[in-house]
Amino acid sequence: MNAQIKAWLKTGRLRNLGAAAVSAGLLYAGCALADPAITTGSADGAIQYYQNEQQLFGGLKLTNGVTPLDDVLTFLGYPITGAKLESLDSSVLMLPQASEANGGLGIGANDSSGARFRDGDILAARFFAPKIVNISATNPTPGWRKLIRLRSRPNSAAMRSGVESGIILFNFLVAANEQPFTNHSFNTQVMLLAPSLPDRLYWLDFDGNQHLGLALNASFDAADLKQLGNHDYFVPDGCNACHGSPSNYRPPMVNYLDTDHWFDRIEDDFVSLKQAGTPLLFDAKTNDQSRSSFVAAFDVIRRFNEEALQQNNLAHSDSFEAEAGRTWLRLHQSSEGHFAPVERGFSTNGAPVWQTSDADGLNRLNRYCFRCHGSVYFSVYDRERVLSLAGDMQARIKPNPNQLKRAGFKMPPDRDLDPKEVQALYDFLADLK
Repeated sequence: MNAQIKAWLKTGRLRNLGAAAVSAGLLYAGCALADPAITTGSADGAIQYYQNEQQLFGGLKLTNGVTPLDDVLTFLGYPITGAKLESLDSSVLMLPQASEANGGLGIGANDSSGARFRDGDILAARFFAPKIVNISATNPTPGWRKLIRLRSRPNSAAMRSGVESGIILFNFLVAANEQPFTNHSFNTQVMLLAPSLPDRLYWLDFDGNQHLGLALNASFDAADLKQLGNHDYFVPDGCNACHGSPSNYRPPMVNYLDTDHWFDRIEDDFVSLKQAGTPLLFDAKTNDQSRSSFVAAFDVIRRFNEEALQQNNLAHSDSFEAEAGRTWLRLHQSSEGHFAPVERGFSTNGAPVWQTSDADGLNRLNRYCFRCHGSVYFSVYDRERVLSLAGDMQARIKPNPNQLKRAGFKMPPDRDLDPKEVQALYDFLADLK
């Protein structure tokens, strides 16, 4: 890596370069050559990050291995437990005034400051999550997520600290023949959205016992490991890498929820879920997009994506991440349908988008590359960006022996592809004009 870039990364000055550094290829063609595909960060860095957060958010004490998720909920103004948040149905969570006797949260119509709960103070959704799966396994175990967005309550410590909302993301791995959400989250990620503060978005991570941890253990680089498995991806580096800020060069962004990609994946690596008829929007209880329960569950996703775009616009409005969110919202403004990959192309500057003749190649990019390159450095749905990187992508898909020695060079980093698929991808990129 260029020594000057290393210095910028260490001091944080690269954040000021932003899109210019990316468009120049410094980050994609520089950092990734020497590092894992997803920046892992370090335990020391995570501990320092939490110390900085604790100073920033005076009402929240952060001690690794000790601080419970419950403390974050109290900080946001919700006198509930993380266990209850994890276990209750989404529909129940979105009615916080429902009594505990009736299976609800039992918070009451008003909080301690007398403020009434508003519609949308809590959004909750459960859904299929291919992104968290170790896809290199012989029989990948499907992943599931439960997302809960809590608006900070008036007069809460969070609101006084500039935190407008918190997003809690529970992660589950469940065999295809078993019922999702019947086990416990193996890792729980938290985003604190503070639009008036420098980083806009701040991270916390909790282990399987809902105590503060330093890292998400995940398989983004599984194919690069000597034994197929996981890395620790520490806060904030590992989080920022997948949320619009690899190497921490700018404020991170909330990722939109891509329902279309979830339905794509049950046609290839997760066909077992299709055969079992498991609802991908789990709260819908069906994959029939015409059913009222599906429409209601989908609308929660739509509302969340609208908020995600608002945050993206504030953090980096001309980014590919923001444009991807706009594209999803445009397609789904009045539709709960599944749009094919070739229908989801976009451009940030009016360049040509993917066409029907590109469909087969884009389908492969969507299957093998979107896990990272929907939010890391570039999106495979941005045709112009793929065209500009096609030569480098070819080298990474079919690296020579010397290139294979360079950590993080081979793509995709999370699995080894069938040689026929490698060649098909290589030829598609070679022919791209």
